[in-house]
Amino acid sequence: MRKWRWWTLGFLIAAPFLFLIGYGAMMLWWSGLFFYAWWPMTGCFALAVFLAWRWQRKGLLFQMDFTPEVHWTERDKLALHIVEKRAKSVTSISIEQLTNMHFFVDTAQELGAELARFYHPKASDPVSRLTILEILSVVELAAHDIGILMEKYLPGSHFLTITGWRRAQQAVDVYQKAANVGWLISGIFNPVATGARYLGSQLGMARPWQKFQENLQLWVYTAFINRVGSYLIELYSGRLRRGAARHRELFGKMGLAEGVEEASAQRPITIVVIGQTKAGKSSLINALLGERRAETHVVTPTSEFTRYELRPENAETSLDLVDTVGYANEGPRQDQLRGTEKFARDADLLLLVLHARNPARQADVDMLKNLDIFFKANPDLKRPPLLAVVTHIDLLSPGMEWAPPYDWTKPEKTKEKSIAQALTYTQELMGEHLVGAVPVCASPGKEFGIDEALLPAITTLLDQARAVGLVRLLQAEAGQGNVKKTFQQLLTIGTEILSTWWQSQKPR
Repeated sequence: MRKWRWWTLGFLIAAPFLFLIGYGAMMLWWSGLFFYAWWPMTGCFALAVFLAWRWQRKGLLFQMDFTPEVHWTERDKLALHIVEKRAKSVTSISIEQLTNMHFFVDTAQELGAELARFYHPKASDPVSRLTILEILSVVELAAHDIGILMEKYLPGSHFLTITGWRRAQQAVDVYQKAANVGWLISGIFNPVATGARYLGSQLGMARPWQKFQENLQLWVYTAFINRVGSYLIELYSGRLRRGAARHRELFGKMGLAEGVEEASAQRPITIVVIGQTKAGKSSLINALLGERRAETHVVTPTSEFTRYELRPENAETSLDLVDTVGYANEGPRQDQLRGTEKFARDADLLLLVLHARNPARQADVDMLKNLDIFFKANPDLKRPPLLAVVTHIDLLSPGMEWAPPYDWTKPEKTKEKSIAQALTYTQELMGEHLVGAVPVCASPGKEFGIDEALLPAITTLLDQARAVGLVRLLQAEAGQGNVKKTFQQLLTIGTEILSTWWQSQKPR
């Protein structure tokens, strides 16, 4: 449909309302009631404008969220502070800037250069490391998201051109001048009443309306900074090497949740179980599986990695449980330390199994420190969430008592207080590494805490676990198939050249 048709429809719809407004104002004027009706009408409009300005100033109308994405690494979260700081550094944006394409291009280039220096501080020209495909992916993804925001929140954005927006601003300026002339003419006939209305109009409507417009324009700029900055973070983190289509397939549109559900529905989540020997790893896996599949002994339960599949009820994704070699309480051996990198690469979620009656946790702390070293050396990878599982809570004081259920969140019984103290000790010792700690008893015939605490805790961490796996998947895919794709591109170009040459040889 052409634009004139839109204008025709708009005029036909608005004409009756404009007639009623004009006729009603005229009748109020002739009846002498205009002065009395003007105040409540102006008060309603002024109150609406004032509330709009106040609510928008507090971010209650148009909000732009600077919360980090679930799949972002710690380095990415620090980079987001740069983006947010830049967005908040600007206090006003004019309509001339918003309708100037060079303003947005220059802003994106400046922000890109700032983030490039953050991710590659030692590189003389960090931008030169990027491929054309990566840069175009940022443009495509950011433009798509901004288009959704504008279409959803900016009235008329789907048909008004840049010229239209400029003319709209000019129309507002013309109306303001005409209104001033009207106030002047009215003041000649009734200066006192006109002066009172003019003062009320300026104090009640003009200033709040101007502020609301400024806040709205600033929101448009903030939205631009937010989306461009977010995809620049994806760019410098190396997650756009496979292009915009692959990124959207994995992470969805404007956020993680939708894309994760679609992309990882068929992909199992890998949960790696680590801990000291005799901590109860195999017993825990048996309790999770609901059957005795992991060997349990009083000596080291596994001598190699063992993988099991778990599909909880009403879960779309299966869980791969990986039982690992237990380490002694004097610390992990060198071969186990080398295996830490394998844990980190394979795990979407880590379960650290701790014996409730064993206070010797230095070996566990050393293992976590080794993980810290690995992830600091690999900032492009996202660290999997680490959940502590405190086992053998049935042995806590009083040892002869075992009558679940127990509520350790509001402990009243002696057993509940002992469980709460064990969790507190764990959190105090290694809380900076953990996302949480849950107590369980996995002994056959005495199971407790699996359905009540552990599985719910795992469920709440599934989105983070999926994000870890998808980031690792993109890292693994980076650079794959480049040679094959290059040959395909050359083949396509060659085919087009031969086709063009063949067409040119045909007689006309």
